[in-house]
Amino acid sequence: MDTLNEIERKQRAERAQVREDAELLAGLMAHKGWGRYMAMVEAIAQNYHTTIMKPMENILEATKPEFAKGVLSGLTLATALPQMKINEAQELRRSSEDE
Repeated sequence: MDTLNEIERKQRAERAQVREDAELLAGLMAHKGWGRYMAMVEAIAQNYHTTIMKPMENILEATKPEFAKGVLSGLTLATALPQMKINEAQELRRSSEDE
């Protein structure tokens, strides 16, 4: 069983990791390559969106829209993750300022 000091040490390390990740991801998003990456992801997503909207010609194509929805969910998560981590770090800062 962890002692209170060990738990606090682990929490500080986890918060430090969140802040470091957020800083690195903010730099990534500020880089001009991020815009290019997002444009490529959007083009790929548009292709999968078209697959979802296209009527099936036969029952054998039933898995295509489901696969496309899974890909779109993954792309959405992958592109939202940096901002989610930045928001988490900002929330940690606000909560530590309140303490």
